[in-house]
Amino acid sequence: MGQPSSNDIVDIILGRRDVYGLDTDSRIREAANRLTTRAFFEVLARVDADAPDFGSILSDLFSDYGSELIGVIGFATPGRGTTDPSDAEVEADERREYCLKLVFRDEQAAYYQYPLFPDLNAHYILGAMRKRTGAVQHLRVTLSSPEVLQAFIESCHVNPHLLRVEKSTVDEFDRAASNAV
Repeated sequence: MGQPSSNDIVDIILGRRDVYGLDTDSRIREAANRLTTRAFFEVLARVDADAPDFGSILSDLFSDYGSELIGVIGFATPGRGTTDPSDAEVEADERREYCLKLVFRDEQAAYYQYPLFPDLNAHYILGAMRKRTGAVQHLRVTLSSPEVLQAFIESCHVNPHLLRVEKSTVDEFDRAASNAV
Protein backbone atom coordinates (compact mmCIF):
# COMPACT_ATOMS: atom_id res chain seq x y z
CA MET A 1 0.00 0.00 0.00
CA GLY A 2 1.59 3.24 -1.16
CA GLN A 3 1.22 6.20 1.15
CA PRO A 4 1.35 9.78 -0.08
CA SER A 5 4.83 11.15 0.59
CA SER A 6 5.20 14.14 2.87
CA ASN A 7 6.93 16.04 0.03
CA ASP A 8 3.95 15.41 -2.25
CA ILE A 9 1.52 16.60 0.43
CA VAL A 10 3.56 19.74 1.10
CA ASP A 11 3.71 20.47 -2.66
CA ILE A 12 -0.07 20.05 -2.89
CA ILE A 13 -0.88 22.20 0.15
CA LEU A 14 1.45 24.99 -0.93
CA GLY A 15 0.26 24.77 -4.55
CA ARG A 16 3.73 24.16 -5.94
CA ARG A 17 2.69 21.49 -8.46
CA ASP A 18 -0.06 19.05 -9.40
CA VAL A 19 0.51 15.65 -7.83
CA TYR A 20 -2.70 13.62 -8.12
CA GLY A 21 -4.65 15.89 -10.45
CA LEU A 22 -6.66 19.06 -10.07
CA ASP A 23 -9.69 17.65 -8.26
CA THR A 24 -7.86 15.33 -5.84
CA ASP A 25 -5.21 17.95 -5.02
CA SER A 26 -7.95 20.49 -4.39
CA ARG A 27 -9.75 18.13 -2.02
CA ILE A 28 -6.48 17.54 -0.15
CA ARG A 29 -5.90 21.31 0.21
CA GLU A 30 -9.49 21.77 1.39
CA ALA A 31 -9.11 19.02 4.01
CA ALA A 32 -5.78 20.47 5.15
CA ASN A 33 -7.58 23.76 5.78
CA ARG A 34 -10.45 22.15 7.70
CA LEU A 35 -8.91 19.35 9.77
CA THR A 36 -6.36 19.38 12.51
CA THR A 37 -2.93 18.25 11.39
CA ARG A 38 -3.24 14.98 13.26
CA ALA A 39 -6.69 14.19 11.82
CA PHE A 40 -5.48 15.10 8.34
CA PHE A 41 -2.50 12.73 8.51
CA GLU A 42 -4.57 9.99 10.19
CA VAL A 43 -6.94 10.07 7.22
CA LEU A 44 -4.06 10.02 4.73
CA ALA A 45 -2.53 7.03 6.53
CA ARG A 46 -5.68 5.01 5.78
CA VAL A 47 -5.54 5.30 2.00
CA ASP A 48 -3.53 3.68 -0.74
CA ALA A 49 -2.14 6.41 -2.99
CA ASP A 50 -1.64 3.82 -5.74
CA ALA A 51 -5.33 2.82 -5.84
CA PRO A 52 -7.08 3.75 -9.10
CA ASP A 53 -9.94 5.38 -7.17
CA PHE A 54 -7.65 7.23 -4.76
CA GLY A 55 -9.44 10.55 -5.30
CA SER A 56 -12.93 9.22 -4.55
CA ILE A 57 -11.68 7.31 -1.50
CA LEU A 58 -10.13 10.52 -0.13
CA SER A 59 -13.28 12.45 -0.88
CA ASP A 60 -15.40 9.93 1.05
CA LEU A 61 -13.02 9.88 4.02
CA PHE A 62 -12.74 13.66 4.22
CA SER A 63 -16.52 14.09 3.95
CA ASP A 64 -16.87 12.06 7.16
CA TYR A 65 -15.22 14.96 8.98
CA GLY A 66 -17.55 17.96 8.99
CA SER A 67 -17.17 20.83 6.61
CA GLU A 68 -17.93 23.65 9.03
CA LEU A 69 -15.16 26.19 9.00
CA ILE A 70 -14.32 27.33 12.52
CA GLY A 71 -11.54 29.82 11.89
CA VAL A 72 -9.09 30.97 9.27
CA ILE A 73 -5.56 32.27 9.53
CA GLY A 74 -4.47 34.12 6.41
CA PHE A 75 -0.87 34.23 5.24
CA ALA A 76 0.32 37.19 3.21
CA THR A 77 1.82 36.32 -0.12
CA PRO A 78 5.13 38.13 -0.70
CA GLY A 79 4.57 41.35 -2.60
CA ARG A 80 0.87 41.56 -1.71
CA GLY A 81 -0.68 43.45 1.14
CA THR A 82 -3.78 41.25 1.40
CA THR A 83 -4.80 37.61 1.26
CA ASP A 84 -8.39 38.33 0.24
CA PRO A 85 -8.60 38.63 -3.56
CA SER A 86 -11.70 40.84 -3.29
CA ASP A 87 -9.71 43.50 -1.42
CA ALA A 88 -7.01 43.90 -4.05
CA GLU A 89 -7.35 45.68 -7.34
CA VAL A 90 -7.09 43.20 -10.18
CA GLU A 91 -4.07 43.79 -12.34
CA ALA A 92 -4.00 42.45 -15.87
CA ASP A 93 -0.93 40.28 -15.23
CA GLU A 94 -2.65 38.64 -12.20
CA ARG A 95 -5.61 37.38 -14.23
CA ARG A 96 -5.59 33.73 -15.22
CA GLU A 97 -7.74 31.82 -17.64
CA TYR A 98 -8.53 28.19 -16.87
CA CYS A 99 -10.27 25.53 -18.86
CA LEU A 100 -12.03 23.04 -16.64
CA LYS A 101 -14.41 20.13 -17.00
CA LEU A 102 -17.08 19.66 -14.35
CA VAL A 103 -18.02 15.99 -14.44
CA PHE A 104 -21.48 15.22 -13.07
CA ARG A 105 -22.84 11.84 -12.02
CA ASP A 106 -25.02 11.62 -15.14
CA GLU A 107 -26.31 13.59 -18.10
CA GLN A 108 -29.55 14.59 -16.35
CA ALA A 109 -27.66 16.10 -13.42
CA ALA A 110 -25.51 18.11 -15.82
CA TYR A 111 -28.62 19.24 -17.71
CA TYR A 112 -30.53 20.44 -14.64
CA GLN A 113 -27.49 22.02 -12.97
CA TYR A 114 -26.42 23.99 -16.06
CA PRO A 115 -28.40 27.21 -15.45
CA LEU A 116 -27.74 27.09 -11.70
CA PHE A 117 -24.20 25.89 -11.21
CA PRO A 118 -21.47 26.96 -10.79
CA ASP A 119 -21.94 30.50 -9.53
CA LEU A 120 -20.26 32.51 -12.26
CA ASN A 121 -21.14 35.77 -10.51
CA ALA A 122 -18.56 35.38 -7.75
CA HIS A 123 -16.49 38.53 -7.26
CA TYR A 124 -13.27 36.84 -8.40
CA ILE A 125 -14.70 35.59 -11.72
CA LEU A 126 -13.93 38.15 -14.40
CA GLY A 127 -15.44 36.26 -17.31
CA ALA A 128 -16.69 32.81 -18.23
CA MET A 129 -17.94 30.71 -21.11
CA ARG A 130 -19.40 27.25 -20.82
CA LYS A 131 -20.79 24.37 -22.80
CA ARG A 132 -22.55 21.16 -21.85
CA THR A 133 -21.83 17.82 -23.46
CA GLY A 134 -23.49 14.81 -21.88
CA ALA A 135 -22.52 14.60 -18.21
CA VAL A 136 -19.75 17.20 -18.58
CA GLN A 137 -19.88 20.97 -18.32
CA HIS A 138 -16.91 22.57 -20.09
CA LEU A 139 -15.80 25.88 -18.58
CA ARG A 140 -13.44 28.54 -19.81
CA VAL A 141 -13.17 30.91 -16.88
CA THR A 142 -11.02 33.98 -16.21
CA LEU A 143 -10.18 34.44 -12.53
CA SER A 144 -8.77 37.52 -10.83
CA SER A 145 -5.64 35.63 -9.72
CA PRO A 146 -4.26 32.09 -9.59
CA GLU A 147 -4.88 31.94 -5.82
CA VAL A 148 -8.68 31.97 -6.24
CA LEU A 149 -8.75 28.77 -8.31
CA GLN A 150 -8.84 26.77 -5.05
CA ALA A 151 -11.80 28.82 -3.77
CA PHE A 152 -13.64 28.25 -7.04
CA ILE A 153 -13.06 24.49 -6.97
CA GLU A 154 -14.12 24.31 -3.30
CA SER A 155 -17.35 26.11 -4.22
CA CYS A 156 -17.92 23.43 -6.86
CA HIS A 157 -17.33 20.57 -4.41
CA VAL A 158 -20.44 21.50 -2.42
CA ASN A 159 -22.67 20.31 -5.27
CA PRO A 160 -23.73 16.72 -4.49
CA HIS A 161 -24.25 15.95 -8.20
CA LEU A 162 -20.66 16.81 -9.13
CA LEU A 163 -18.21 13.91 -9.24
CA ARG A 164 -14.99 15.78 -9.96
CA VAL A 165 -13.31 18.80 -11.54
CA GLU A 166 -10.71 18.10 -14.24
CA LYS A 167 -8.23 20.24 -16.11
CA SER A 168 -8.97 20.84 -19.75
CA THR A 169 -7.51 22.84 -22.61
CA VAL A 170 -8.68 25.65 -24.86
CA ASP A 171 -8.62 23.17 -27.75
CA GLU A 172 -10.86 20.72 -25.84
CA PHE A 173 -13.23 23.56 -24.98
CA ASP A 174 -13.38 24.73 -28.60
CA ARG A 175 -13.98 21.19 -29.90
CA ALA A 176 -16.68 20.36 -27.35
CA ALA A 177 -20.17 20.28 -28.75
CA SER A 178 -22.69 22.33 -26.85
CA ASN A 179 -25.98 20.53 -26.21
CA ALA A 180 -29.12 22.51 -25.80
CA VAL A 181 -29.80 23.57 -22.26
